[in-house]
Amino acid sequence: MTKKFEAFSPEAQKRLAEEAAGYQKRMAKIPYNEGRPELFETKIFRLQREGAVTGNEKKLLVATRDPGSGSALEPVLKELIDDEEIEIYVVTDGRAQEIIQKNFLTEDITPPDMVLKASNVTGIPDVILMDRSSEMGIDTYAAATFPGVLKILVEDYYANSIEYLSALKERDLPLPEKICVIDKGAKELITNKFPELEDRIVVTGQPAFDRFAHEDTQKISREVKQRLHLQPEDKIISFMAALDEPAKIKKMAEALQKAGGDFYFVFRPHPRDNIRYETYERMFIDAGVKIINMQDFTSDEIGAASDVVLTSWSTEGLNGIYRRKPTAHITDRDFSINAGYDPPLVPVRIGASVGINHMDELVAVLPQLLNTNSPLNHSLREKMEQEYPVDGKNAKRVADIIREYLEKK
Repeated sequence: MTKKFEAFSPEAQKRLAEEAAGYQKRMAKIPYNEGRPELFETKIFRLQREGAVTGNEKKLLVATRDPGSGSALEPVLKELIDDEEIEIYVVTDGRAQEIIQKNFLTEDITPPDMVLKASNVTGIPDVILMDRSSEMGIDTYAAATFPGVLKILVEDYYANSIEYLSALKERDLPLPEKICVIDKGAKELITNKFPELEDRIVVTGQPAFDRFAHEDTQKISREVKQRLHLQPEDKIISFMAALDEPAKIKKMAEALQKAGGDFYFVFRPHPRDNIRYETYERMFIDAGVKIINMQDFTSDEIGAASDVVLTSWSTEGLNGIYRRKPTAHITDRDFSINAGYDPPLVPVRIGASVGINHMDELVAVLPQLLNTNSPLNHSLREKMEQEYPVDGKNAKRVADIIREYLEKK
């Protein structure tokens, strides 16, 4: 039986309130919201669609916060928005809120005392759709507030749901009914930690990757290089950063200089990185690397124009693979390792990307990645095609799972 917030004991209400307040405070410090104070406060939206609301609709509650989460769930919501029998509510903040408001007509129904009494404005949902946020709070709140509601979890990157699943178990909260993952490698990572969840994990593909079925990558590349006054044959190497340590970036700059070759370099900081871009730029200039400032370009434009994509843990590495760009995942063990996921990363293990365990290895590997006729380049392209097919139906597969559970209600 699902309980509203008011039905919990005073002690439980206090704990939930402290958790919600805690993540709100942490969120207010997050630099990717800098200059956007309207994204600090958690909001509740009802998504609008054509056609009258009858009141008989099934209710879907969506919890999303990070840009990766918003990008993964947005295509699923587009699949569902025209279903007249579904009413969609979204609890959101941060860059995910920006994505939702950009792509949907929304009605702000946030109550004065915010999410702690969300059920007063949404009612009890029939199904909850979520993608684990990096600063847990909005997702654990949804799980705690509606413990009896079935939850569908989308994992937008390898192993990023493991910490969330662990938190649910520690708090004795119900685990998701279904977990939608990128591929078999992603399923294996979760089942290694939670073998009891094997039957709940479904390989749907990551919904955000559907766009590569329609993107004209070569056209975008030509247009971007023209804007940069480069020739089509000019080589661009990009590094799509996670929250990497400055010392690691400096070491990369030195490796790029040693690798030699005629190429231009683009450094793309993570959206949440509060270190000034100029600080990183100076590292590459001092190392003698030809760096181009592309901060006015989108990540998609940079990725499409790149001839080689470097990254560590960023989803942009997978974007590069889906664009059939040779990629290298730099997981130098001299620096921090992503919690819960030790190398080799799945794309590296299956041969669709190169793993750089120590930065010095980049010196020898980079010329091979730049050479389109190298054996390494041919091997990478073969594995990319084989292991990462693009059919444009990932979002539909997730949406169909949601419809299935809503029909049972």
